[in-house]
Amino acid sequence: MQDYRVKATAAFGAIRAIATRTTKTAQQVQIVQNASPVAAAALGRLISGAVMLTADFKTEFRLMIEVDGNGPLGRTVAEVRTGGLVRARAQNPKVDLSLRPDGKLAVGKAVGNQGILRVVREEAGQAPYEGQTALLSGEIGEDLTRYYFQSEQVPSAVAVGVLIGTDGLVAGAGGIVIQALPGSEAIADDIASRFKQLDDLSYRLTEGQSPDDLLRHLLPEPIVWYPKELFTYQCQCSREKSIAIVKSLPQDEVLALIQEHGAEVVCHYCNTAYPISLSMLEQIANR
Repeated sequence: MQDYRVKATAAFGAIRAIATRTTKTAQQVQIVQNASPVAAAALGRLISGAVMLTADFKTEFRLMIEVDGNGPLGRTVAEVRTGGLVRARAQNPKVDLSLRPDGKLAVGKAVGNQGILRVVREEAGQAPYEGQTALLSGEIGEDLTRYYFQSEQVPSAVAVGVLIGTDGLVAGAGGIVIQALPGSEAIADDIASRFKQLDDLSYRLTEGQSPDDLLRHLLPEPIVWYPKELFTYQCQCSREKSIAIVKSLPQDEVLALIQEHGAEVVCHYCNTAYPISLSMLEQIANR
């Protein structure tokens, strides 16, 4: 099933909602990053958050969400670009931790609860925007909830979940954002109660429920649906970009690479290696 995002409003526009399934994307990121289950869970949650944060872009865009905590996972980044292209990486993707006492993955411990969640938004025709908030728990969902409230000043509830299968790979991943707009006071408690029941979000997606099904469970009628938008994993690295990186180095560093008879640029997102030949290094140095 293709990963996608759907938006909806409910209760005559008093409630705004976004839901996404990111299972395939999170699986691919886990594979190319060679990520452990706990790292894959953190990356999958961050991917869902990034996909939902791009729901309002109208033109060409790039959004990057970064979590830099004090846990052993290190800095994690998810990026979404025009066309629904997604990639993500972790500083230490092979980190492995024991399960929490309740049997769940220790994502908060891997990420850490001290540090920042930072969002960089770039959209054609508009000035770049950067916002950040202090980490609350490192569980990603709670941290995104704080970011939404601080950046948009709208009461928001965020749920992101990743289920790891018995084979150690991502089996289900997705997220939901519910925002209470003016006029929603009369139904806010009922929606909050339903939202608390979605702690099994990743299980529902794994069992075949769609993002649309999740929103139907949460939202009161009438619901107005907006077109679905597809997302897929794709890294944007290339040989040309790798050469550009080498060209940006100081000349003494390029000369040092020549002494080593060549160089190799490795993408931190997909681990693709781009060899830079000795002749190319000499051309760069001569410029």
